[in-house]
Amino acid sequence: MSTTIAKKYYIARHDPRITELPTALLTFNQYGVTVFSIEETWIRDLNKLSGSYEEVSEDVGRWGVKHFGEVRAVVKVTSDDPLSEDDDYALEELDDGRTKVEMPQERYDAAIAFMKTAAKLIIEDEYDRKFLTLKAEESKLEQYLWDAQITEANNLEGETPLLNSIATTKGIAVSEVATSVLAGNKTFNDKVKALYDAMLALKQEFKSCATIKELNVLWQKYMGVPMPYTQMVEEGLVNADGSPMNVPPGIQF
Repeated sequence: MSTTIAKKYYIARHDPRITELPTALLTFNQYGVTVFSIEETWIRDLNKLSGSYEEVSEDVGRWGVKHFGEVRAVVKVTSDDPLSEDDDYALEELDDGRTKVEMPQERYDAAIAFMKTAAKLIIEDEYDRKFLTLKAEESKLEQYLWDAQITEANNLEGETPLLNSIATTKGIAVSEVATSVLAGNKTFNDKVKALYDAMLALKQEFKSCATIKELNVLWQKYMGVPMPYTQMVEEGLVNADGSPMNVPPGIQF
């Protein structure tokens, strides 16, 4: 009699130490987002990870990953899949040991949930990088003094030792320094707001999707992950000779 080993499933920011955890099995790893399972007896070792991680259901962590992008109504599964012995869904046992099964709605729902969650994390990470790149336009020393400069620029009637020093060094009036500081701060804040607005809009695109097909379109457009060939045909995205269109790899936003 076989014994089922209890497992937990997690979605995480990638950490090389995940594969070093006893019994951990990595099932998804793309753009810094990973999914892995681990036996419950080894959950205590999760504190060795430096990145963030969040527990997800088996439906999302196992079947959502397995059926990522799946648009077929009938799929082939191996004997370790409970559907292979489920009379409600099993259709035909094949010579290679696999079984043709009808995809239950719960599996589609799990894939949709996973595709949305993974996209959300990837988008947030990418826009965090964009924000850090924006901040890197100035040195860390200059960044450290931003708040002080802005405070002084907004109160020229008070003491302005930092602006005085800058004005002396540049040979210009303190008022000119203040004007430049406030203008620079506004430009920076406008750029940050533009990043934030773009991130929210993109996340909402994914959140608003109701089907895997809709998500496949966005994953191909923004993440460079080709949709299944059958969907490409339906969408008219194949070349004249019937070959799939070229999908540029990598982040596209």
